[in-house]
Amino acid sequence: MIITVTLNPAIDKTAQVKQMVCNGLNRLDHVMLDVGGKGINVSKAIKELGGQSICTGFIAGDNGEWIERKLDNMGLEYKFMHVKGNTRMNLKVLDENMNLTELNEVGDEINVDDLQKFKSDLLAMTFAGDIVVLAGSVPLGVPRDIYKELITLLKDKGAKVILDADGDLFTHGIEAGPHLVKPNKYELCKYFGLDENISELDLIENAKKLLYKGIETVVISLGSKGAIFITHDEVARIPGLEIIAHSAVGAGDSMVGALAYGIEQNYELVRLIKLAVATSAGAVMTKGTKAPCLAMVEKLINEVNIEFK
Repeated sequence: MIITVTLNPAIDKTAQVKQMVCNGLNRLDHVMLDVGGKGINVSKAIKELGGQSICTGFIAGDNGEWIERKLDNMGLEYKFMHVKGNTRMNLKVLDENMNLTELNEVGDEINVDDLQKFKSDLLAMTFAGDIVVLAGSVPLGVPRDIYKELITLLKDKGAKVILDADGDLFTHGIEAGPHLVKPNKYELCKYFGLDENISELDLIENAKKLLYKGIETVVISLGSKGAIFITHDEVARIPGLEIIAHSAVGAGDSMVGALAYGIEQNYELVRLIKLAVATSAGAVMTKGTKAPCLAMVEKLINEVNIEFK
């Protein structure tokens, strides 16, 4: 089973403008409301690929109830912990050049008792061989090393953990040796204290250092320029696909969903790479935070080229 953990879910409001005007009036077009939060987006992609998962995390108030109704409509299984407050709402605005501006709420504070109960509930629903995805930000009251603690506990239960987070959550989390991490170039450079103009070769050499922390696979997202997959045995460079972009929102989450699904299905590396890159590209071609349909992914798989270094 795949379990996706979203400690700080949201309602995502996605909109478009011709050009973003700072300190001025912006009239929004094509406004869409979606169930959001990185782990939930991962579960959307898994379902479109034909897999199953359970969404978990914290939800609250009217917004939380709206999320559960939408997940019911999508046929996604969930087991959230209800807490006081109201689940946050995020605004994501795309201009005509696909530049994304995000205005994300922090999320209501979680108390110590609720956090402890959640950890117990998560461990109770996890079994050896499960894949657990820890993704996204955390609300107030949750320590920045929470993913490190959860990874350690989940590995003790025999689960494989995928970590998709940034900042302190990433820095602390990788110390526990998750099975797979998916930083983007900016996040990786920030972690190692590198200039973003670093050569691709030097980026790869630095990323390889993460493998010595017990991580099996490092996937570096390069946005429209593609991705790099690094394991103990292989380094694969995948150029970006030539596609018509509609929204970059959720593309990384869809890639993580494909990675989780492919690992569960025991895909060998080439098949896993093609599925992940095609699913991510399909998400870019889809409006809002919706995951691409399987037919679109299968078509894009044929366009994925892998260059082994």
